[in-house]
Amino acid sequence: MAKPISFGPFRFSTKKACEEEARRRISSYSSGVIMTLEDKVFFESLFTLHSEYDEKVGCGIRDIEVGLDFHKNKCLFIIRKDNTKVSISWRHCVKPHTKKMVVSYAFRRAVKDTVIAFKNKAISNGATCPKLGINLTFYNSHVSYKPPSFDCILSNFLKEHGLSYDSVELIDPDSNDSDQRGKLANHVIMDSWQKYHNSKANFELLSVEGNLRK
Repeated sequence: MAKPISFGPFRFSTKKACEEEARRRISSYSSGVIMTLEDKVFFESLFTLHSEYDEKVGCGIRDIEVGLDFHKNKCLFIIRKDNTKVSISWRHCVKPHTKKMVVSYAFRRAVKDTVIAFKNKAISNGATCPKLGINLTFYNSHVSYKPPSFDCILSNFLKEHGLSYDSVELIDPDSNDSDQRGKLANHVIMDSWQKYHNSKANFELLSVEGNLRK
């Protein structure tokens, strides 16, 4: 059965219909052209479904530019408010996710404040990338898990609490929430997860490039 998709004020009865609308909007642009405000609002809302939304958006979206990828297909770039530029896949926002992926995103969302707090503290202490030796800022860095990995921590938590990815109940965020990934419905599970995660997680701050080399 086809599943609907929604983000911000936009609603589609199927993901295919959403893909067709995205392609229609992009098709009117040539490479290197900045999107109009109307199309920017559409894609800004769609981007909230991206699994790496916070990292991609950074300090905020100033403009969205149409470009070409390695295969000469049209793609999108976020131009941030600090003039940095990063590619973002709108297809990644629309593509079907497995139940495991969706639930995992919700658990990541539940500990996002902890991750951001670590990042801010490390930067305030003058962090440098341990792999490349460059000075780190909020926007050129990424929080990475040292062993155990996030997936390992989450799998152990679910096992210890008699849960499975299929049994975890999620709720949709408000339409005006900047993060459109699902939320954990059970507050007891959320509280237990946050405490468990904080006791097991071991972070390091890497440059974006350094993190990609892991």
